[in-house]
Amino acid sequence: MLRTKQISGICSLTLGNFVKCERFELNIIYTQCIRWKRKPIWLPTAKSKVFRVPQRPKVPTEEYIELKRLNNNYRTAMKSLMQHFENEFKKSQVQFDEITVNKVADEDFIQSNLINDKWNMQIAKIREVRLAKEKEERKETILKKLLEKEERDKQREQKIEEHVKKLKEEVPTFITAANIDKAIEEALINIVNHEYAIDLKGNIYTDSKETSVNSNNIVSP
Repeated sequence: MLRTKQISGICSLTLGNFVKCERFELNIIYTQCIRWKRKPIWLPTAKSKVFRVPQRPKVPTEEYIELKRLNNNYRTAMKSLMQHFENEFKKSQVQFDEITVNKVADEDFIQSNLINDKWNMQIAKIREVRLAKEKEERKETILKKLLEKEERDKQREQKIEEHVKKLKEEVPTFITAANIDKAIEEALINIVNHEYAIDLKGNIYTDSKETSVNSNNIVSP
């Protein structure tokens, strides 16, 4: 017997041993057919079997004894398994008892604190060694920088002294209020023409020979 189930919500009518289905081409892929192994429970007894009295099967004595033995063994095994599962469940209930759980948590906390303290001591020793090493390295770095700064200061003072010495040597050539008249006379006498050309050998070429000589004498030093 077939029972047609419409997943899409379309109803199906079951009439005795016949099945009438409302089907559409669009919903055919949503139709599922199930074959019943027995008659549906909502159908009444067939008329041909209303007054039928089934015969009780006759089992031989030896077979009955063997079946009873197997059944007893099965019941004993199942009872043992159920008792075992019950005992295991009770043990788990004891393990999850509030007092037991709190006690285990406290013990675990104490043990964790001991392990944490041990780790902290080890890390503290490692940190002390590392800080001492970093301190020595920092001292060496600072000393090195101080020596470099001292060397730079010496070089700077030396350059300043050389510059001051050079300026002192150039003091006589400075134009002051005392020798300004003499400097003007020398400038008028020695006329310098800045319009000149220089070749690759350093020779200076100007328009007049006199200015060329004067320019050469002035520029060449």
